[in-house]
Amino acid sequence: MKILELRDFGSKDNASLPTLILTTDSSVIRDNRPVFLPEISRRWRCDFSVAYLISRLGKSIAERFAPRYYDMMTLCVRFVPVDIVSPDENSAENWTPWATAFDGALAIGSWTDCSPIKTVDINSPQSITFSNVITPATKALKLLSKDMIIKTGDIIIPPSPLFSCEVNIGDRIEASVNGTEVLKFNIK
Repeated sequence: MKILELRDFGSKDNASLPTLILTTDSSVIRDNRPVFLPEISRRWRCDFSVAYLISRLGKSIAERFAPRYYDMMTLCVRFVPVDIVSPDENSAENWTPWATAFDGALAIGSWTDCSPIKTVDINSPQSITFSNVITPATKALKLLSKDMIIKTGDIIIPPSPLFSCEVNIGDRIEASVNGTEVLKFNIK
């Protein structure tokens, strides 16, 4: 199983490659277990994104056929150590393995059937509701499958996080998609 997260699509003229984060399965928190923030950073941010579960094997998938390759979706939360990723507020983010591979780096919610996302409700240190969310899942799958085989059980996280906010120890995160709760955990 691979967990592939795109942070961007790169430049249109191919001058820069897309930023890809490959997360190990040991870095994933599931089943609403608490997240323990490590001491590698003093400031933490969480990025909420939509994740898709791959249901078929594929390579070089055309964008128009991409929806055939995933059938489940959920919300996920990437925990970002701000001190490591962007130590200087004005510089570009630097996604090192220290920033993405620690235990608890990614919390994945419970899976639901893929359907149009009508509402996303997030209750964290800040609360927000989104309507009619559209993610670039098909474009992400086309880009990723160009250079690697996408297998059943892989998880794809397209770029464009839905929402980002700072988090601290003691906060509680809850989120739902189309009225179904998919995430609920404490930060310790």
